[in-house]
Amino acid sequence: MLDGCPVARSAVAHPASDDHGAPARRAGWHGICRLLPVGMVSLLVVGGCGPRDPRPWQPASRTVVWPAPPAPPRVRYEGSITSGQALRFASTTGSRLLDLLVGRPRMHLGAPHGLAASATLIAVADSGTGAVHVLELAKRRYRVLASVGDVPLGCPVGLAAGGQGDLFVADAALARVFHLATTGQLLGEVREKFIRPTGVVYDAPRQRLHIVDSGAHALLTFRHEQGGWTLARRLGGRGEEEGLFNFPTHAAVDRDGSLYVADSLNHRIQRFDAEGRLLGSFGQAGDGTGDFAKAKGVAVDSEGHVYVADSLYDVVQIFDRDGRFLLSFGGSGREHESLWLPTGIFIDEEDRIYVADTGNARVQVYQYLRESR
Repeated sequence: MLDGCPVARSAVAHPASDDHGAPARRAGWHGICRLLPVGMVSLLVVGGCGPRDPRPWQPASRTVVWPAPPAPPRVRYEGSITSGQALRFASTTGSRLLDLLVGRPRMHLGAPHGLAASATLIAVADSGTGAVHVLELAKRRYRVLASVGDVPLGCPVGLAAGGQGDLFVADAALARVFHLATTGQLLGEVREKFIRPTGVVYDAPRQRLHIVDSGAHALLTFRHEQGGWTLARRLGGRGEEEGLFNFPTHAAVDRDGSLYVADSLNHRIQRFDAEGRLLGSFGQAGDGTGDFAKAKGVAVDSEGHVYVADSLYDVVQIFDRDGRFLLSFGGSGREHESLWLPTGIFIDEEDRIYVADTGNARVQVYQYLRESR
């Protein structure tokens, strides 16, 4: 499938961080370091029984920018969020051994897909482990949400942050979209007969929830009323004409409410205004600049540039609102700044770019550099 999910799968619930007594437990971990034999303490210090990393991503070891000098840089590689780095950030010990001693869960990114980020959290929908990973930045707390109540997540791929630190999770295998607190508490569910929901985007100023149903070749828009989400509009249907889709996967919303939809197997991005009127499209199948092989994630920065992750070309391409190609970054590989089968992409309020580097089981972090004026 386009989203990389099986038709059905099961997931085992992972232990979550304790909401009660976390400060005492942190103090206890440092106490363990003091009580252990000197040799063991030395081992743990090497593993990280010292200061925690100040950020959830491993900083780049060298400066990498696009375009290459002498042109003015517009995108800079910041680092990567890996299983180990996220746990070092979220844990007071930073030591896998000590985490095991005190029963801390080990973070494991299998196939990161959907992304959401804000000033308070970074969340990753992981179709490989059947879970949503949540890093609460201020609390330095890490949680794994692997079930909703008694229902194990099957293949979470779509993810969006709500306006109150909440999350919307689209599970392609379960054909359901959940509204969750970052603790995993169920706040609600979007009641609709989805076929294969894959992309979710929340338009906070207009309080609209947009869901891409890849199996239905449709973009559905919901509004919140009477304590639930009501279907307000349905766009698409299968076809090659503009306004129709062929297995769309992701969507993004601009500040004016415009919607960009990755029409993956039509090899294009379609743009609609806030009321659902078609404004145009750009892209085609090919291997040239601005062409697509398998467009997946789409995002928009603060200046209205459109970013498209192509999972076969292993790059992110940047366009202006009218679809004119501006720049690409990434490139195939396992190196620090490279990508391998990228899928989801998200840009936060500081124009920090998060890319789900699915084939490398990590999240790559870049920074858009605004032009000096």
